[in-house]
Amino acid sequence: MKRLLFSIYGFAFFNKFLLLTPVYAIFMQQHGLTDIQLSSMFIVSSIATILGQMPITFTTNRLGQRYSMIVGQILKIAAILLWLVMPNITGFVIGMVLWGVQAGFRSVAYEGLIYDTVSAHGHASDYTRILGRKATFESIGTALSAFGSLLMFMGYTWVTWASVAAMLLSILCLMLVPMTGIRRPTHRSDFRRMFRTGIQVCFQTPCLLSAMLLALLAGNIPYVDDFLSPIGLQIGIPTEYVGVMSLFLLGCATIGMRFAYKLSRIPNWLISIFIGLIGVGYIVFSMFYNVGWLWILGVSYVLIYGVYTLLYAQFQSLIPSRHRSVVLSFYTTITHVVYMAVCGIIGLGGSLGSWRFSFMILGAMMLLLCAWSVYLYSRRRCLAHR
Repeated sequence: MKRLLFSIYGFAFFNKFLLLTPVYAIFMQQHGLTDIQLSSMFIVSSIATILGQMPITFTTNRLGQRYSMIVGQILKIAAILLWLVMPNITGFVIGMVLWGVQAGFRSVAYEGLIYDTVSAHGHASDYTRILGRKATFESIGTALSAFGSLLMFMGYTWVTWASVAAMLLSILCLMLVPMTGIRRPTHRSDFRRMFRTGIQVCFQTPCLLSAMLLALLAGNIPYVDDFLSPIGLQIGIPTEYVGVMSLFLLGCATIGMRFAYKLSRIPNWLISIFIGLIGVGYIVFSMFYNVGWLWILGVSYVLIYGVYTLLYAQFQSLIPSRHRSVVLSFYTTITHVVYMAVCGIIGLGGSLGSWRFSFMILGAMMLLLCAWSVYLYSRRRCLAHR
C-alpha cells in the first residue's frame, strides 16, 4: 500500500509540476494571440478530449490503465516541445490538441486506476481521503510550478525542458504502481456494446447521473485556473510575479482538497451553502477587482476544491466497477462541454474589456447551482455522503 500511495502521489505531483504553467498563456499572447484566440485554444483542447473519448476508452481497455497513461504523458511532452519549435497559431493548436487527448487519458485511465488499485488493496473506504491527498499533491506541484515566471530570465527554452523532465518522472511513477490484484483488460470484449451499456447505466441510474452532473458543474463553472496569468496582469501584477498569484490561489485550493475528507459526513444543506458562497465570492471579487481583494478569491478557491473533492468521491462510489472506464469517459466528455462554455464566457468577458465580467457571470451561475443542489438533495437521498 505504501508503494501504491507513493506512486499515486508522485505522479500527481510531477504531472502538475510544469514550470511553463504560469507563462505559456502569456507566451502565446506574446506571439500574436488575442484574448478570444487564447480562450479558443482551451476550447480546442476540450474538443480534442471529447472527440478522443472513444479511442481513449478503447485504448484504456486494451492496454490497461497504466500503459494508457504513459501514452498520454508522451503526447503531453510532444505538445510542449511543439510550442517551443513552432511558436505560432498552428503550433499552438496542434499542441493543445495533443494536450487535450492527454487530459482524456488522465481522466479515464488515471482516476479509474486509483480507485481500482486502492479497492484491490482493501482500502476502498479510504478512497475519499486518498483522493483529497492526491489532489493536494497536484496542487503542490502546480503551486511550485508558479515559480516558472520567476525563472523566465533564463529563457522559455529552459522552462520547457525542465517541464519535460517532470513529465519523464511522472512516467517513472506510473511504472512503479503495483498492479497485483487488478483485473487485466479483456481483448475480446465488444467495445461498442460496452460503451453503450455504460452510457445507459448513467441515464438509467438517477442517483449516479445526479451525482455526476453536480460534481462536474461545481468543479467546472468556477474554473478559471487557465486564465490566472492574464487576469493577474490585468489587475496590475507584473509579468515576472504573476506566478505568485497562482501560488496563492492554488495554495488555497490545496487547503480545500487536503481537508475535504474531514467533512465527508457534513449535512447536504451545508454543501449547498458552500456552493452559494463560492458564487458570492466571485461576484464580490468582480465588483472590486484588484490585488487587495484576492483574499476573497482565495476563500472561494478553498470552497471550490473542497466541495468538488467531496462530490467527486461520492460520484466515484456510485459507479459500477465494470463500467468505470466508460462512465468516467462519459463524465470527461460532459466536463469538457461545460469547460468550453466556461471558456466562452471568460473570453466574452475579455472582449468586453475586462475579465471581471466573467467572474460576475460565473458567480451568478454558481448561485443557480446552489439552488439546484438544494432541489437534488431534497429528492435524492442516495446522494448523502458516505
